[in-house]
Amino acid sequence: MKILVAVDPSDTAHIAVAKAAEIAKKEKAPLTLLAVAETFQDIESLFGEDASERLKQRASAALDAAMAIAQAAGVKPKPMLKTGVSPEDIIVDAAEKGGFDLVVMGTRSKKGKAKLRLGSVASKVVALAPCSVLVVR
Repeated sequence: MKILVAVDPSDTAHIAVAKAAEIAKKEKAPLTLLAVAETFQDIESLFGEDASERLKQRASAALDAAMAIAQAAGVKPKPMLKTGVSPEDIIVDAAEKGGFDLVVMGTRSKKGKAKLRLGSVASKVVALAPCSVLVVR
């Protein structure tokens, strides 16, 4: 079994890392942490010339935090940082090309009727992933 965890700066991503580390340790499975620095055309003109670099630094910081969580759980994960327009496509592509058996990810907490729906990235990964997906809250 190979496990891929999609990470970002959110609390639910931290919960996903902890859960994935628990599974990886129990199954003696390799664990990869993937952070995506989202980008899009004209980002620099809209948000300043260092916007892409700021997003990459944010993703890198999220990856560092996730690494610390997994290591504290006794697992030595492999870090992966990718840049692109569509985080869900990057996650699905990584799962497919890496031959992963499980993708673990968080979803934003919502209230009321919105609580019944997954976040857009998680929903798309669940629909498109070539393997099982565990979504945690």
